Amino acid sequence: ELQFITVSIILSFTSPAWSHMESGLFDSLWHDRATVVLDSSIYIVAQPTTLEKSGEWVNVSWQGVSSPSSKDWIGVYSPVASNSYGINATKNAPIKYQYAYYSSTHMSYGKGSISFRLMNMRQSVIFGFFKGGTSNPVLQAVSNSVEFYNPNEPLQGHLALTNDPSQMIFTWVTQDTQKPMVLWGTDSGRYPNISQASSFTYGANDMCGSPATDFGFRDPGMIHQATLKSLTPGQTYYYIFGDAYGWSSEYTFKAAPYPGSSNPVTIIAYGDMGCAELDDSYMVQTVKASLNTTKRVKEQLDNIDFVLQIGDISYALGYSSMWDVYFDQLEPIATRVPYMVGIGNHERNYPNTMPGYYNNSGSGGECGIPHELRFPMPTPALDEPWYGFDYGSAHFVIMSTEHQFTQGTPQYSYLENHLKYVDRKVTPWLIFGGHRPMYIASKDTGYPDGHNSVAYALRTSLEPLLKEYKVDLALWAHIHAYQRTCAVYQETCVDGGIPHVVIGMAGRSLANCLPSSLPSWLVYYDHKSYGYSRITVNPSTLVFEYIHSDDNVVYDSLVLQK
Repeated sequence: ELQFITVSIILSFTSPAWSHMESGLFDSLWHDRATVVLDSSIYIVAQPTTLEKSGEWVNVSWQGVSSPSSKDWIGVYSPVASNSYGINATKNAPIKYQYAYYSSTHMSYGKGSISFRLMNMRQSVIFGFFKGGTSNPVLQAVSNSVEFYNPNEPLQGHLALTNDPSQMIFTWVTQDTQKPMVLWGTDSGRYPNISQASSFTYGANDMCGSPATDFGFRDPGMIHQATLKSLTPGQTYYYIFGDAYGWSSEYTFKAAPYPGSSNPVTIIAYGDMGCAELDDSYMVQTVKASLNTTKRVKEQLDNIDFVLQIGDISYALGYSSMWDVYFDQLEPIATRVPYMVGIGNHERNYPNTMPGYYNNSGSGGECGIPHELRFPMPTPALDEPWYGFDYGSAHFVIMSTEHQFTQGTPQYSYLENHLKYVDRKVTPWLIFGGHRPMYIASKDTGYPDGHNSVAYALRTSLEPLLKEYKVDLALWAHIHAYQRTCAVYQETCVDGGIPHVVIGMAGRSLANCLPSSLPSWLVYYDHKSYGYSRITVNPSTLVFEYIHSDDNVVYDSLVLQK
């Protein structure tokens, strides 16, 4: 018996703003062509039907497929739709998918099985069998639903620094917990201190455009943030988070050092990472190279103090479930060391929504809302994502290249006043960062948001400020490659200039944008390898290292002395 339904909602990514994205289901999923033709001869089942913890696996098996094709695919949907069959393929994007031919028996016998790793996204999950590929998707069969035993399982924990080294902010997510808190202390298993959390969420109407406001949206759950106060600088603490609905495992972190501490500080820095599923499923943005980056960071957690990602964070692009995937990948790192971020074009940009320079749809309609609410940085206000903080012998200043930064703007005034009052006797090192680079060897001359156009605007407005206040090192990303300059000022290598490094090679597809004639200020470049940077400072020495994530070998380095 066939049940035939025709629908007409359009989704196609054909604008230049999306052209550099990695291939995936959503690059060619035509919702205006989607149909539902339920075929009772196809049987699909998911087992087990209840999962205890996030990250457990489900086996999805099917049989009865006539004329099996390499275009057949299994989609994962959540929550279960309210219609009679549980999937509204035209109004809700799948969380992820795998092709049916991944099972060795599908093409020969029209049956098979695939295992999916499911993270707890706080609502039930259902699987759909589709024919017609992604250009003409036809929903043919729907599985039973899979539930999580505890939708209030405390997940996605991450630490963040404040302007006060005696404090730490901790953020996590549940479905609807009512009395969330962090219990903590200086001894494992003993938590005499309690920090109550505030809770909030956001909805589709809080964002500014499609797909974030329609087919890409799913409930993000309740976001909880607690501030741990009166920490002893440099002290190790043990903690758990949650409430009566459930508690996390025990984690540990080290409080920030006193500003001006002589102890060495080591950070990992990169941009443009993204995320990927551990079960090899495809998502709207499947960035498999990111898994190796986070693997390398996890290997160094005993020896680093915090992580800095300067823009293009999760590449959710308006698809809420991608933030769940990203924080699942990040949690082993960010529950151990603070995770600081800067905003990028794929978090903030959307046409006619901001006082900036770039009128494109890079955020997928998110307009910075998930980014800023999920990452509580010490910024002046919402949608003013610039800030600074001390850490040991270094002071860090993070700007937004997506907001106006010329003289007379709120950001320029903040940066000028902030740089002016950095006490270089306490923090002799001054490190500046933003997403789009001030220096980049690129053939992209488009206006207004081509690489060279943005770099010129940044140099015109901010380079004199950085020079005046003696910034020691500038970190940038956006271009998916590594580049390092000499100590440069006004495009000339000079004594007293500033070394600039582009570190956008953490996961997204690598890009070779080099011009035919290389500028004299370019010292080192690499557009063929993924990697990350490591920065170590003490009061007299700063060591910057560029490391490939495949072999974990240092390929470029810079040493600065005071």
